[in-house]
Amino acid sequence: MKKLLFSLLVVISSLIFTLCSAQYTILHSFDTTGIAGYPHGSLTLSGNVLYGMTSGGGGPPGNIFSIHADGSNYKDVFDFNGIDGVFPYGSLTLSGNKLYGMTPYGGGRNDGCIFSIDTSGNNYKKLLVFNDTNGANPYGSLTLYKNKLYGMTSVGGKNDSGCIFSIDTAGSNYKDLFDFKRTTGYEPYGNLLLLGNKLHGMTRLGGLDSNGVIFSIDTDGNGYKDIFDFNGANGAIPWGSLTLSANKLYGMTSGGGANKYGCVFSIDTNGTGYRDLLNATDTTFAYPYGDLTISGSIMYGMSQIGIFSIDTNGRNYIPMTYFNSTNGTYPFGDLTISGKALYGMTLNGGKYILPGVIFKIDSGTVAGINSITATSGSINVYPNPSNGVFTVKSSVVSGQSSVEVYNVLGEKVYSQLLIPNSSFLINLSNQPNGVYLYRVIATSGELVGEGKMVIQK
Repeated sequence: MKKLLFSLLVVISSLIFTLCSAQYTILHSFDTTGIAGYPHGSLTLSGNVLYGMTSGGGGPPGNIFSIHADGSNYKDVFDFNGIDGVFPYGSLTLSGNKLYGMTPYGGGRNDGCIFSIDTSGNNYKKLLVFNDTNGANPYGSLTLYKNKLYGMTSVGGKNDSGCIFSIDTAGSNYKDLFDFKRTTGYEPYGNLLLLGNKLHGMTRLGGLDSNGVIFSIDTDGNGYKDIFDFNGANGAIPWGSLTLSANKLYGMTSGGGANKYGCVFSIDTNGTGYRDLLNATDTTFAYPYGDLTISGSIMYGMSQIGIFSIDTNGRNYIPMTYFNSTNGTYPFGDLTISGKALYGMTLNGGKYILPGVIFKIDSGTVAGINSITATSGSINVYPNPSNGVFTVKSSVVSGQSSVEVYNVLGEKVYSQLLIPNSSFLINLSNQPNGVYLYRVIATSGELVGEGKMVIQK
């Protein structure tokens, strides 16, 4: 029995590590000796190469870098020097062999600039220097449509509350499309989402309750509409951007919600049907400062605590990994998906403690936990995760067997005879949230199969 208990502890510990760490790999740790480090933003994928920016390491300016998806061939593609921008905050937008981006400072007037550069690091060009009147201090990224770039500044413009703008990819025809003010929402930090001829976005502040808004506007600058006001209880101060899936917009707020740690929400594109899908707590995904990445019906996100997934209907929240000083801390961006791999960055943490990391995490480890293959059939457990009540469907066709459930301490919390080729309920609603191991054992003592059960109330 002691041997079995020890084996169960090893297996369960391994399962929990797999679920929570989800094959998390540090691809690169920034150090403090150069100008690279402290990345704000996300990674841009082209083939097997990731591009990103840092806001500065040992020196203040920051850089543009590239790295292969397997963590090899890290290259410093371009170093900012102040005149051509400094402290880049957002992400890069790729078109062909050109990267487009912004810096919130530098550029000649210290109000930031818009730039383009070849993926090779050649032909850096300032497309526009912000001068406060036309906007200042952009903290988001650019949205490309045909030959136009759309973006926002956090301040500047006619009301010094930020603006929405467009500019040709060649750097001509800059237009201030809309100037924010406190009643309409102000200080946007995210990106614009293009849907048809409309742009959708969020502001961190302003609106009816000064907690930020969700808005839409035509691409020509007409028809601005405040479609939703955050009021604290339903979320507050969104730093990120909106993501579209099946005619619904999804996003996160960095504060507010039922527990004041932020929330995940959905809303129809016309501003109706707002749903608070998940409220953060101090132990789940508190203070998210980025966007959601959607693959099918699963959303992936980051917070100051770690990386998580959740279904688009608000169910099946799963923590994929937790941040610490070694594997990275304080992400300010979203996850980039390629197949089953997710890529991202953290502002701090890593081998050198402070300057942050580039990481990869396998999203496939959160899928496929619902079934196992048995020696003479199969056992399916669903829904998984659940609130503690699971349906077990057995297609084991012969022989008497039993199902046993163990907690993380190796303690048996449930057992029941398994009737061949049948379905029944396992009620663990009296057990705390967490990961459990179930085992199907034949009367001969042979292990027929095993798997994980996750309780999330």
